[in-house]
Amino acid sequence: MRIRSLFISLLILTTLSACGNKGPVRPLETLLPGPASELELRQQGEALLLGWRLPTQNLDGSAINSPPQLDIYRMTFDPGNDCPECFDRSTLLVSIDPELPVPARKVGERYLYLDNQIDPGTGYQYKLIARNADGEAGRPVVLRQAATLAVAAPAALQGEAHDRSVLLSWQPVSLEPGDSLLGYRIYRRRDDSPSAPYPLSAKPQPETRFEDFSLENGARYHYQVRALIKRGELQIEGLATAELTIVPQAGR
Repeated sequence: MRIRSLFISLLILTTLSACGNKGPVRPLETLLPGPASELELRQQGEALLLGWRLPTQNLDGSAINSPPQLDIYRMTFDPGNDCPECFDRSTLLVSIDPELPVPARKVGERYLYLDNQIDPGTGYQYKLIARNADGEAGRPVVLRQAATLAVAAPAALQGEAHDRSVLLSWQPVSLEPGDSLLGYRIYRRRDDSPSAPYPLSAKPQPETRFEDFSLENGARYHYQVRALIKRGELQIEGLATAELTIVPQAGR
C-alpha cells in the first residue's frame, strides 16, 4: 500500500513539473514599423521638397494599428564626395506627428515637408525613421540631393476670364547655359483652399499659355506658374510667380 502511495505521489510531481515553463521568461517580441514608402525629394524654387507615405506594416509583416511618428534627420555633405554616408553626422531636423503634422502637410495618404534652409552647391541627406508608440525606431530610408541655384519665375503672368474658363499667358523663362527647358507647371487653388501641393497636370505645359476649363463661374481662382528645367541629371522646379486671381464669368 505504501509503495502504491509513493508511486502516485511521484506521478503527480512529474506531471506538475512537465506542465511548468522551463528557463527564463521571454519578453514579447517588439514590433518595429517598416520603412516609409513612395519617397520623393526634389528642388522647388529655393527649397527642397520631401514626400513620403507612412508604413502600414511592421517589419514582421503585421499590421500597424495607428500611424507612427516619423523623424527626419538631416546632414549636409560635399556633392563631390563619393561616400557621403561614410561619415554620418545627421541631426534631428523635425519630428512629424501623423495626426498634427505641422510643419509638414498631409495630402491624401502622403505627407510633404518643405526644407527652406538650403544653400546652393551643398548636398543634403535626409534620413526618415518611423517610430512605434514606445519610440523604438524602424528601418530608416535615406534620400540625397545637391541644391543648386534657383530658376527664375516666369515674368508677366496674365489672365483672361471667360465663361467657365480662364486663359493664362506669360513670358518665357530665362535659362542658364547648359539648362534645358522641360516646360511649365501650373498651380491653382480656390479661396477656401491652401496652396496647391501639386500642379494641375503631371505633364509640363510646353507653351507659354494655358487654358483652364470646367471652372465655376463666380468663384475666385488663384494661379501660379513655375518653370521645370533639366540641369545635369536633375529636374528642378523654379521659383513661382506671384499669385494671379481670376473670376470666371458667364457670358464672357
